Amino acid sequence: MLKIRSLISLAITAVLLVLPTSAQAQNTSSVTGTANLRQRVALPNNAVVTMQLADASRQDVPAQVISEQSFITNGAQAPFPFSLLYDKARIATNGIYIVQGNIKVNGQVRFTTTTAYRVITQGNPTSVAVIMDAVGTLPNTAGGTNLLLGALLLGALLLLTRRLRTQLLNQPSLPRTH
Repeated sequence: MLKIRSLISLAITAVLLVLPTSAQAQNTSSVTGTANLRQRVALPNNAVVTMQLADASRQDVPAQVISEQSFITNGAQAPFPFSLLYDKARIATNGIYIVQGNIKVNGQVRFTTTTAYRVITQGNPTSVAVIMDAVGTLPNTAGGTNLLLGALLLGALLLLTRRLRTQLLNQPSLPRTH
């Protein structure tokens, strides 16, 4: 009789332990996708990818982060898969939810999303392909620098030529000899 009570007690305990987990699993869902880079560059091993699911329903305030996933690339290159778990109870059917992200190297943001990738509600998907753009770089910076230096040198040459011409024109004429 004691064994039966112990077994029943153990079974009830096991069911009670499993119930919150299964209830929680029913109340959670996820947004999945890949993060890619618009520019074709190799990231260093220490690059940190951060992806976020955010509530962008309220205007004039930053989107409130609901879920976040961060990981070090360890030499892996884009595209990077991600999965953002969220509590279904935090989702309003008329809300606006977006996926955003960035990639940091040595603590500085090097790539970021520049487009709002809408998800979950209002007919939007729960799987997205996110594109990140380089931050703080100008295309063909070396060419732009060379062009600027060339323009400065040309300007200096023109100025020097004008001064020489003015000096030559203002000099008294020398007598001609035959």
